[in-house]
Amino acid sequence: MSDSDSRKSSARILILGAGFAGLAAAIRLGKEGAKAQVTLLSRRNFHLFTPLLYQAATGLVDPDHIAQMVRPAARKHGFTFFEGEVANLDIGSKTVKTDFGDVAYDYLVLAMGSENNDFGIRGVPEHAISLKTLPDAERVHSKIIDSLERSLVTGDQAKRKGLLTFVIIGGGATGVELAGSVRDFVQFLLRDYPGLAEDQLSVVLVELMQNLLPGLSKYLSEQTYRILSKRGIKIRLNSRVAEVTEEGVLLSGGELIQTANIFWTAGTKPSRLVDGLDIEKDRGRVRVDEFLRIIGHPEIFAIGDLASISDSKTGQKVPATAQSAVQEGDWVGRALSRMLSGKKVEPFVYKDKGYMLSLGRQVGVAEFRHFKTSGVFGWLLWRMIHIALITTTRSRLGVIFDWTFAYFYRRNAAHTEP
Repeated sequence: MSDSDSRKSSARILILGAGFAGLAAAIRLGKEGAKAQVTLLSRRNFHLFTPLLYQAATGLVDPDHIAQMVRPAARKHGFTFFEGEVANLDIGSKTVKTDFGDVAYDYLVLAMGSENNDFGIRGVPEHAISLKTLPDAERVHSKIIDSLERSLVTGDQAKRKGLLTFVIIGGGATGVELAGSVRDFVQFLLRDYPGLAEDQLSVVLVELMQNLLPGLSKYLSEQTYRILSKRGIKIRLNSRVAEVTEEGVLLSGGELIQTANIFWTAGTKPSRLVDGLDIEKDRGRVRVDEFLRIIGHPEIFAIGDLASISDSKTGQKVPATAQSAVQEGDWVGRALSRMLSGKKVEPFVYKDKGYMLSLGRQVGVAEFRHFKTSGVFGWLLWRMIHIALITTTRSRLGVIFDWTFAYFYRRNAAHTEP
């Protein structure tokens, strides 16, 4: 049998989503030499390195440097890549309907990630800026610069106060890192805005729960609270947002935080494509078995943010993080390869490799199994590990250059949006 005939007769594996989970699955299938036709389908032709998205929003890195093209990886690892929008999933006929036609599969990997969840709070879509995509990062960046420009020319002190108040809603990982970076960014820019003083600046972090970083360790939560508070960031715990308006953020207790800058990092929900699927779900997320397969559909795997995954050993929920998504995608790629070769597959086991946060210039916090640290060393460790996680040389060198230039010279402060 010729090589082309072999490929034609092999199983068709379709992966939806080029995030951490989907891309990891496609790459692992290539590395394993799986006897399959592997296709990766995504609505954009790049992989977004989301851990640095908040840095693109605050001028630390060039947005282009965290958008890693997928096609070089497809060429290297032998999978096919298509850019397109998924319109519908027909599980019965094993077909995915897209804007360029139908794509059939034998095995399907759902890895479309998540989207913003405003929990139905009035005014969030109209008055808050989320942080999930590159355009979002550019909007946050432009909003910060615009507020500084406008505050410099207004004679209304109340209006100036609102323009220099930056409210981040959501005290999870993205929220705390964005809060620290916004503080640095605006503080750095003030030198170029004569008439504006640091004591006029206010960064407020609002969190519904009684502690920051819900779901993570007590050490990370307490250290993050200590570091951000010491840096002058006002932290509002146990604070429920009732409404977001043009004037600011209205809390359930009746207090209005007056601000012109509202950044939403409070929650996500699975891709809306899974809403119409008649499958088991757990709070909107796709429920899977110990092999990351949808209940009742052994040919469909669900991984990443859209899946509700429990560790097969501990029974605990696997956190929706980038490291989790990579592990899940890598495991599915290896499992599919073994299945197609008639080999035994063991259940998925999550391995906690620790957690790190960068909370501003020269300050971070990290916790691993037997090691904890904060301050400058935590910040350096965060940087070294995240550089290693970037998959392309171009992006890695670009981020290193951006960080070096921003540290010794200045950040990107151009106001490019109209």
